[in-house]
Amino acid sequence: MKPWSYYQHWLDLVSRSFALCIPQLTAPYRDEVALAYLLFRVLDTIEDAPFSEPAIQQRQFERLRGFLRTMPTTREVDAFVEAFPVNLTVGERSLLGETHALLAEGHALPAPARTSMYGAMDRMAQGMAAYTRRPAPMRLLDVEDVTRYCCFVAGVVGEMLTQLWTYDRKETPPPTALAYHFGLFLQKVNILKDQQEDEAAGRFLVPDRSELVASMRRDAQGALAYLQALPRGDRYRIFCAWSLMLGAVTIAQLDEPRRSRRDEVSQLLGQTAAIADDNAALAHQLAELMPPLPEVAERAPLVKPESFEWFRHTLAAPLTETELRELGVGGTRLPARPIVAARPTR
Repeated sequence: MKPWSYYQHWLDLVSRSFALCIPQLTAPYRDEVALAYLLFRVLDTIEDAPFSEPAIQQRQFERLRGFLRTMPTTREVDAFVEAFPVNLTVGERSLLGETHALLAEGHALPAPARTSMYGAMDRMAQGMAAYTRRPAPMRLLDVEDVTRYCCFVAGVVGEMLTQLWTYDRKETPPPTALAYHFGLFLQKVNILKDQQEDEAAGRFLVPDRSELVASMRRDAQGALAYLQALPRGDRYRIFCAWSLMLGAVTIAQLDEPRRSRRDEVSQLLGQTAAIADDNAALAHQLAELMPPLPEVAERAPLVKPESFEWFRHTLAAPLTETELRELGVGGTRLPARPIVAARPTR
């Protein structure tokens, strides 16, 4: 793979928290996660870019899916990049220029890592494409719809991170359902944080703010259980702990004016790293950082343009229907019960 300085450069340009968290990992896992993140950002650009015609956007999704199956030529990637609108951010446009190099890195990975990474990307692309086919402006209908969407754009990432971490290890990985909770929690944080900007761009991802915030209680519990199930002393613990605690702080500060909190963040990350191997301390820290979440009665889910069968088949996650319902998909969520963390491997 390319030198780490290459990945760090692009993370610094297009990322915020992950530019801090990913370097905490050890190679080669660190480099694989960085590569995956950058490729996912290319996919995000297809979803977010203001294409003049929906058909062009759909064609871009299909082009990228094809690139995952077969390494494209430089000319094919150039045509893909040229099809984007001109009014992208500098970071987005610059990263698109690296698409061929990033794809080449992915295709050169060992088969298990490549299959995991590109499989997650392909499923994410299919989910994104379906949501962008909805009539404009794109609107999520209820909390179950938000959760379905988050499964595609973040749950599969949690699944992929776990798979990549597991390769060449003897430790038992955390349950896949907990990996999905971890991804859902972080994605719901981002959706709430970016609500104003998304709606200004015609993307209405928050059908009911109180209901969405209330749904995060179980995701936060699952994310914590995922973290606690990781073996003590593993750097992936710090990556997950930093991501989780930064998400909790963001939820607590949703209604505060945005300002630079660099010193506060640095202090939080230092405190979290110091207790990363202490499950009880991590649980206490999360409880201290998370604000009180509203108690909202759950409503029966609305009918979606995409069937539940389509969702389950396209997501293709190793989750039972009971686990999907516990995530909040496929019917009224099951009665809440405490999530108990697996004993971490020493």
